[in-house]
This record gives sequence, C-alpha cells and structure tokens, in this order.
Amino acid sequence: MKHLILLIFIILTITMMSGCEVKETEEPIIEDPIDIIPKENPVKYDLIESSFGFSALTITDRSLITENYDIVNNEIEFLDALMDTETKIIEITHDLNLGSIEVSNMLTAQSKNLSMYSNVFRPDSKQPLTHPTLIDSGIGLIRIIGRNNLTIFSKTGITIKHASFNIDDSSDIIIRNLHFSELWEWDELNLGTYKRNDWDYFEVEKSNGIWFDHLTFDQAYDGIIDVKEYSSNLTLSWSKLNFVPNAFIEDQISYLEMNQSLYPFYKSLRDADISTEDIVKLGSYQKKGFNLGNTTDGIGFESITMTFHHLEVFNLMDRMPRIRKGDAHVYQIIVDNEDLYQLRLNISHPSISMVNQGIITTEQGAVLMENSVYKYVSTPIKNHQDDDPDVKYTGKYEVINSEWIMPNRTFFGSSSDAHTLWVHSGPDSVIPFELRNHPTIPYFYELEDLYYLPETFTKYPTGSQKIDDFNWLYINTNPN
Repeated sequence: MKHLILLIFIILTITMMSGCEVKETEEPIIEDPIDIIPKENPVKYDLIESSFGFSALTITDRSLITENYDIVNNEIEFLDALMDTETKIIEITHDLNLGSIEVSNMLTAQSKNLSMYSNVFRPDSKQPLTHPTLIDSGIGLIRIIGRNNLTIFSKTGITIKHASFNIDDSSDIIIRNLHFSELWEWDELNLGTYKRNDWDYFEVEKSNGIWFDHLTFDQAYDGIIDVKEYSSNLTLSWSKLNFVPNAFIEDQISYLEMNQSLYPFYKSLRDADISTEDIVKLGSYQKKGFNLGNTTDGIGFESITMTFHHLEVFNLMDRMPRIRKGDAHVYQIIVDNEDLYQLRLNISHPSISMVNQGIITTEQGAVLMENSVYKYVSTPIKNHQDDDPDVKYTGKYEVINSEWIMPNRTFFGSSSDAHTLWVHSGPDSVIPFELRNHPTIPYFYELEDLYYLPETFTKYPTGSQKIDDFNWLYINTNPN
C-alpha cells in the first residue's frame, strides 16, 4: 500500500513538471550610464554676475563691447593699452611684473623710456629699502586718470606684482579676477609701524562706480584699498585677503637674518629670542586693510559709499573697514584672525605693536554689517578715533545676525539685542544708526544664513581663478 501511494505521488509530480515551461533568466537591460546617473546640477553664476553693492548703481554691462578691446601678453602691451584713451577692455593673459626698474629695462630693450608712458606709469615716490627682490624690481605706480567704462581683467587669474594703482577722476571702472602680490617689505626705519612707504594696492579719489571683484591680495606695506575725497559707489566682492606666510615674506626674513648688523630693529627681536618663524608670521599678517577717508577732518569724505561682500579674510590686524563720514555696507564675510590671535600671545616685545581690530567707524561714518563672522578678532568694533572726546569724532554702527567667535565664548546676534556682545570698545556713547547718503541700502541683495557661508565659498570660491564657460564681461545690471 505504501509503495502504491509513493508511486502515485511520483507520477503526479512528473506530470505537473512536464506542464511547466522553464524560462531562462533574462539579463537586465543596462541603460547608458549617462542616462541613469543623475547629473550634478550645474553651478549657477547669478551670484557673481552682478556686483550686488553700491557699484551696482553705476556699473554697466561689457558683454557687447567688441571694439577697443585689447588682449595683452606682457607689461609693455599692458601700458600701451592704457595709453590708448579709447581702450575699453584690457584682457591680461600672462603674469605682469610692473616694478619701475623692471619696466624701465623692458622699455630700454625696445628703444623706449619711462617718460613716454608717464600718463599711465611712473616710479613710485617711495622706492624699496629692505627687500632684495623689490630693490632689484623697484615699485611702479599705475595711473588710471580721467577714464570711463574701463575694464581690466583676466580669464585665468593672472598675477600682478610690484605695483600700486591710482584711480582718479574716473567712473564705471571694473578690476576683475586678478592676483596682487609682492608690495611689502620689512619696516626697519619706523620699527614696524609702516609709515614710510605709501604702498596701497589701490588708491581711489574723485571717482564714482568702481567694482573690485574676484581679487586675491597678498601683503601690502600700507593698505589694500584707500578711498579719498569725493568718491562713491565702490564694491569689493568675492575676494580673498590671504595674509599668511609665503616665499616672498620668507625671503625677506632670510635676508635680514644674514645681515643682522645692518638692521638693528630686526636684531633686537632676535636678541629677545623671538624666532625667525614668528618674525615671518609678524611680517605676514597685514597691518592695515581699508581706509575710507584718509585724514582726520578731511573734506569730501561724506560721499563715500562702499560695499564689502563675500570675502574671506585671513589675519588682518586693523580696518575691516575704517571709515570717516561716509557709509559702508559689510555682508557675508568671514574674518579669521586665529593665527594672529595666537601670535599676539607668543610675542612680547616693547617695540612691537600688534592690534587685532575689525570695524573702525569715526566722524559720523556709518557701518552696517550683516550675516558675517568675526573669528578671534579681539576688538570687533571701535567707534572713535582720537583722544578728543568731541562727539564729532564718533561713528555709527549696526550689526545684524552675525557671529563673534573667541576662545572662551561665541555670540550670535545683533548689536540691538539685549546683552549683546556686538558693542564698541572705549567709553564713547552709541550714536543712533543711520546711513548718511541713503535712507536705506539702495540696491538689491540677498542674505543667506551665515552658517552656510563655508559651503557657499566651497561652491563659489573667492579670489582670482579660472572658471570654465564663465563670461567675465557679462554684468547683470538688473539682478532683482
């Protein structure tokens, strides 16, 4: 019986299997990887197609200019382009060394001389004393005088060395995607107070509408941008102030180290057991930043209006910014002075004065700062400039949604908050905030949460660079 049941089960099983159609496993269809891998969203350049600052009130688009467009490959071609007053666009393709001795030698090789170019280039009135590279190169002064609708830029972030620029009686000027370097030397004569050489990368006077964009600045003997009388509508955007040790600084300190008997101030630091490494840092960290209104009780500073936005600033001792009488708008910047803060703890010497200050507002000048970070800036705000207690030397400020980071505390908030840490140093009173030149900020701009700033600077790097498929001459004049 058991065998019969087993036989019946086997027959039924074979019958069922014979009725089934066995299919081979089909391999999945693999689509073209380009079709199935999600493409990264392309970077949108809306953020950098407009100046989004006071300069946006006057700057015009360049993308349709085809005539008076000069592509320059060397120093003399650059000066020739400047000499032509009809030139509207100067595109620089190679690094330029514009020291006065360097340029003079190049001109001589072409049977020319400096006097032929005096309208646009002259030796600086103060020539170098201590840096061996600059003693050989000299310092040049580029003169942009009486110009309108001029652009100087590069597509690849080229470097300009050994020169400062004077912009005077000009309007609608764009300086874009350039790296400025080697305009500093050791200050032996004034014991590190930097009072002899008036070397600023840019000096602006009697001009309206200047856009400085995507620039990288290394150390300067004096300041980065100085703004003088009757100037207005300036913007510095998407730039990197990179005041850290580099080979140029190290070469200077090496030269001093080998010639200590010629440089008593330097020798006094070494005799005090200050290391060469710390002296390199001392030379690297920038003494002065931005001076908007260059003299006490000066005339014509009331009209100054300047915007600073999307900046990365490393180790700036002072003047971010310093203003007399005019208006400054600061937003979406990061000032990181941690290295400077640590050096001040390491070095103690009676001849060394290292400040660590941010906003300096005086003579009724106004600074509005929004959504920014000041890291290890010991004195974030000063609102007075002289010992004279007269209120005319006091300035105005307002800080909104910004962060101040120190080793033992961090504060996020606004200067109007109860128990705010965004307060000025010193005994001078707070002046109610208002802009001098406009009832409110007169241009369109957008603010993002400051905690996303590092991510933004990763996606849209600051400073000079090469950006594929980006038109540096297109200016969105209506970004809103």
